[in-house]
Amino acid sequence: MAQVIKIRRGTKAQLDAYGPLQQGEMGFCTDTKEVYIGDGSTNVLVGRVMSGTLANRPNPTGSGRFYFATNENVLYVDVGTWQKLTIVNLDELPDGSTYGKVLKEDITSGHVNKVSDGTKTATAAQIRDHIDNAAIHRQINDSGTGPTDLWSAQKIRNEIELAKRGMEFQDSVKSRTTTAPPSSPTVGDRYIVPVSGASGAWSGQANKIAEWNGSSWSFYTPAEGWTVYVDIEAKLYSWNGSAWVVSGAALQNIVAGNGLSGGGQADTVTLNVGAGNGITVSADAVAVKPYNGINVDSNGVSVKAYNGITVNGNGVSVNIDNDSIVYDSANGNRLMVAVIDGGTF
Repeated sequence: MAQVIKIRRGTKAQLDAYGPLQQGEMGFCTDTKEVYIGDGSTNVLVGRVMSGTLANRPNPTGSGRFYFATNENVLYVDVGTWQKLTIVNLDELPDGSTYGKVLKEDITSGHVNKVSDGTKTATAAQIRDHIDNAAIHRQINDSGTGPTDLWSAQKIRNEIELAKRGMEFQDSVKSRTTTAPPSSPTVGDRYIVPVSGASGAWSGQANKIAEWNGSSWSFYTPAEGWTVYVDIEAKLYSWNGSAWVVSGAALQNIVAGNGLSGGGQADTVTLNVGAGNGITVSADAVAVKPYNGINVDSNGVSVKAYNGITVNGNGVSVNIDNDSIVYDSANGNRLMVAVIDGGTF
């Protein structure tokens, strides 16, 4: 008689009540026809696909079991409820509300190879070639002026700077008397090239605005009305069509009077001091000749107090006693002699 080896067995409920099988121990559920193997802590379903009529399938437990309904030829999976697994022919699968089919001829190695807007169709190769074609687009053309021409960043910056040159008020300049281009300029440094003495790269560029662009000097010919602030002088200069002149309206407003010429907005103002008795006027000084009661030293001109003359912080005054000297305000603020008394013997 052949040897028979039986493994542990019983209903599924009995196995659940028994608990985990030992590691490597197997158990057979006589009612569900499931085979389990233990690992010492849980029972792992090994089992087989169960079959039978749909009415005889076991209750679902959510364990991932399969059951083949012989009366339907349909496979079910246990996910807490029995779910039918339906085999569908993909060629017969209809478009859904979210996803749709793609023609097989438009797929290469699993990748869609065509794009269409319903009117025009292009292959992926055509799209790639178009994007990579530098002759069609993405080509820098600084000399172009067409609506589709692309300019470099330097070209765009230069065009902006040129547009700014058309405005009367310009960026400031450092100097208008520097004759030699600086050896280490900073990008954006600007100078007015002087009329004479300009050397190096500035030679022959008199009255133009020179600006360092990072690699060379750019020169801009001024238009009438251009106005710049000269940093080193703290003055505004305007181009009048032939020369840079001080824009005096913003800096000075001089009213000429007696002895003064060059008022208004003149760059030079002259004060004329006339000479008179005891006063000498030279090119750079006014001198007073000292005489009786007048003293001139390094501190200036002083009047000596004597016989009725008083000099103090208020100025020079004469003692008026209204007897011998009278102040005549009615006749030009004159001092008048009142009574001359010869005295007695």
